[in-house]
Amino acid sequence: MSELLIKNGRVFDPINSINGDIMDIAIKNGKIVDNISLSPDTKVIDASSMIVMPGGVDAHSHIAGSKVNSGRIMCPNDGRSGIEKRTKITRPCSGYTVPNTFAMGYRYAKLGYTTVFEAAIPILHARHTHEEFGDIPIIDKGGLVLFGSNWQVMEAVRENDIEKLTAYVAWGLSASRGYGVKIVNPGGGEAWGFGKNVSGLHDTVPNFDVTPAEIITGLAKANEMLHLPHSIHLHCNLLGKPGNYKTTIETMKLLENIKPSMDRQVVHITHITFNAWGGHELGRFRIKG
Repeated sequence: MSELLIKNGRVFDPINSINGDIMDIAIKNGKIVDNISLSPDTKVIDASSMIVMPGGVDAHSHIAGSKVNSGRIMCPNDGRSGIEKRTKITRPCSGYTVPNTFAMGYRYAKLGYTTVFEAAIPILHARHTHEEFGDIPIIDKGGLVLFGSNWQVMEAVRENDIEKLTAYVAWGLSASRGYGVKIVNPGGGEAWGFGKNVSGLHDTVPNFDVTPAEIITGLAKANEMLHLPHSIHLHCNLLGKPGNYKTTIETMKLLENIKPSMDRQVVHITHITFNAWGGHELGRFRIKG
């Protein structure tokens, strides 16, 4: 009979409305029980000053794929940091800024995470991303697929063809084995190829005659038509620019009339701190969130 008592931990359990309460957690045969049902020889862990939570889920990380490997190329000496030798049950780890695949899994598991989502999978590089997923131990993995500056997406938006757009998103997720829709600086990625950027939600994307606002609303509608488990996952325009909080608020208002197809939000805005800057220049910006 396996019994465990975790004492004095700061417990976070959103489903049960527990938000940082200091509590004891009793476990018997793999299930949480009342303390009184434990035997005197129960193993006790003192979790004072520690967080106790259900298996953590990181909804936005970068653990695999092309951009991670670009980071490894940019940091060739990083492999000499964070070295952990192979053991009887673990494989060798290395890296600090960009850990190797083994370290990605082990270190997340040590932090209490069970599931991690790679938040930027280009469709053309999805196969290799999944190859790296297969090399990351212990944790479950999923991925969000990039659609924000996709040519086929922008063509369908320009044609105001929501059925075509929805079909393309469905195909893209199926082909890449992705979990959800990621939008990064919508339209700005295309402008970047010409040494430019978009200046706001209603700036026209070069060569496509569409705006970031139209891309966002189109993909949000397609997401709900497909009844996807996750809302659109949005990296707003002008991230990291002083005064961008206005664009972020405008983006939120843009989606007010789109109804979720299930019990969740319509949009998850990521990097929200970097989307909430006031001021007019980098040296004098301030947080407006």
